[in-house]
Amino acid sequence: MGVPHDTGVGPQRDGMPATRPSGGAGDDAANVEGLYGADTEHDRRVRARLAELSAAAGMEPGAVLAQLNACVARGESPGSSEAVPPRRAVITPEPARVPIVVARRAADHVWGVTTITGDDPPAVRERPCGGVEPCPWRRDAPLGQFPPAAFELSAPTSAPGSTRRFGCHSSTPSHPRICAGWLLRGADGNPRIRELLRTGRLSPPELPDGMELYDSYTEMAVANGVDPGHPALYPPARPPEEADLHPLADPPHDGGACDP
Repeated sequence: MGVPHDTGVGPQRDGMPATRPSGGAGDDAANVEGLYGADTEHDRRVRARLAELSAAAGMEPGAVLAQLNACVARGESPGSSEAVPPRRAVITPEPARVPIVVARRAADHVWGVTTITGDDPPAVRERPCGGVEPCPWRRDAPLGQFPPAAFELSAPTSAPGSTRRFGCHSSTPSHPRICAGWLLRGADGNPRIRELLRTGRLSPPELPDGMELYDSYTEMAVANGVDPGHPALYPPARPPEEADLHPLADPPHDGGACDP
């Protein structure tokens, strides 16, 4: 349904409508036909103009005529912008984007990496997670809370030119969020993220006072048990248009080292 439009009688004076009393749309229509119903050039032009105004305002022709007559009675020009209220724009909301799981890869018997698509523009955590399982980008997070294989699988999210994203471990595939720590330290080479931040479609998270993060994905992954020479940590840089292509239209979003 569209947004309903008002068809009120216009400004009120001393509690009374400024236009003529009307029994309804039927009376308005009858008034138009009674005054301008003749088959003359003048009346045809009046009826045509009333039809244009009524279509633009979303009102019956008789109601438009009443508004015009009220303007004349107040000494205002019938051509003023207030004579006939404009039709309200009908805003059709965009359909909701439902995230779709396109891959699940196990890192151990508990944790794994889930890749989704369809969450563009993405949501993001306001700050790096705390609690029992804090964000792995935090230097004070317990080492080894997530298996090294999870960091190896998610390494492409920080590859130069990649459009993949590292997901927050406390989000879910149905309600994904970008990891705040990754966005603050590991997304510099992601052209899609840079564009979202530049246009304001994505807001950067905050880093609370005193909280320290790893400087890079490689530093974080190595601290959590990944071999410093593992090839996943050193992927070749590729142009953005060739990076992480996927048959679906939206850039994939990895659950990262933290998505169960």
